[in-house]
Amino acid sequence: MRSIPAHTDEFRLLDLSPKENNAIDWSDFLNRPALCPSAFDWSDLVAEKTILITGAGGSLGSSLALLLMDNFPESMILLDRSASNLTALHRKYESRSTIFPEIVFMQGDIRDEELLAEIFFKHRPDIVFHAAALKHLVPLESDPFTALQTNVFGTIALLQMMNCCQVEHFINISTDKAVNPTSVLGVSKRITELILLAGNSMDPKLLSLRLGNVLESSGSVVPAFLQSLENQSPMIITDPQASRYFLSMKEAAMLMIGSLGIRETSVLLPELGSPRKIVDLADFLAAKLRRNPGDQPIFVGLRDGEKCSEDLTYDYEYLEQTPVPRIRKVGGNHVPDAGDFVENLAQLHSIVMDRDRAALLGALLTLVPEFIPSPALLRCLD
Repeated sequence: MRSIPAHTDEFRLLDLSPKENNAIDWSDFLNRPALCPSAFDWSDLVAEKTILITGAGGSLGSSLALLLMDNFPESMILLDRSASNLTALHRKYESRSTIFPEIVFMQGDIRDEELLAEIFFKHRPDIVFHAAALKHLVPLESDPFTALQTNVFGTIALLQMMNCCQVEHFINISTDKAVNPTSVLGVSKRITELILLAGNSMDPKLLSLRLGNVLESSGSVVPAFLQSLENQSPMIITDPQASRYFLSMKEAAMLMIGSLGIRETSVLLPELGSPRKIVDLADFLAAKLRRNPGDQPIFVGLRDGEKCSEDLTYDYEYLEQTPVPRIRKVGGNHVPDAGDFVENLAQLHSIVMDRDRAALLGALLTLVPEFIPSPALLRCLD
C-alpha cells in the first residue's frame, strides 16, 4: 500500500527543550534576530486547509510537517520517496499529544504522474509545500540528468497536476545556490524559479523561497562536524575562507509557513544577516558542546560545483518589502518572452529524456546564461 492513514488519537507531547534532547541553540552563532516573526498568526494561514508536503520525510519537510501539526489544518498529505524517512516521521507524529483530524503518509516519487493524479484528485490540496529535491551538490555534478528529472521536471509535473483542483499557494523551496550558479543543483533550482515566474499566476500564488544553508539538515556540514567531535578526530573543511548564509531548521519551517502571507507570484528571500565562515561554525560547535576538537582542521579545497561564498541576489535584482516581517520580495525578476522560455524548456526536456550529453550544456546556458559549469560536469558531458 502506498498510503498509511493516521487519524485522531491521544499522543504524548515531545519535550523539545535543549536540556532534554541536546538541541543546539544557534542564536549566538547566527548573531542576528531570529527569523520567527510573531506579527502573523500562522494558524490563520493554514486553518481548515488541506496541505500537501513533498519531501515530507526529509529534514526540512519533516520539520515543517511537525510544526504544521500544531496549527490544525484540515488535513495533510505527507509524500516522500523514502519509506524509512516516512516511518521515522510517522513515529514522531505518534509521539505527540496534538489532536489532529487526518494525516496521510504516502511513499512515492514526484515524477510518478499516476501517484500525483491520485493525490490531487482524491485529496484536492489547497496548499502545496514543495520540498522534494535532489540536493547533495557534489554527487549531482556527475549525474545531471537525474538531478534535472527530479528538480525541474518533477516540479513541472506537480504544477501541471494543480490544474485539476483549486490550489491556493504553491511554495517552492529554492536556495542561494540558484544565484549565479556553479553547480547542477544551483542551475536546476534557478530554472525552477524561472518556471514559476513564467507562470505569472495570480491564482494559485507561485512562490519560490530562497534559503541559505539550513543548519543540521541532512547532508549538511553540522552532522559531520558533530561526528568528528564525538570521535575527537580533525574536522574536514573545504577552505579556510569559505562562508555561507545560515538559518536554523525551525526558522526555515516557519519561513515556509510565513510565505503564505504573500499574495503574489514572486521569488522571496528571508533576512539572513551576514555570512559566517565555516571555520567559525566548527569552533562554535566545539565550544558549545565543550568538546576537544582534537587536531587542527584539515582543509581539502573547494569541491567541484562549490563556491567560496554565496550570493543572495543577481546584480539586476533588488529587494522589496512584503506584508510578512523578515521576508523580502526579490524584484527585477521576470521572464522576457514566455513563449521562448517554454520552447527552450521543452528542448531541455527532450535532451534530458534522451540523455544527450552533447546538447545539455548549451540548453542549460540558454535558460540560465549566468551558469558556470564545473570541471566535473564538463568531464561528465565530454
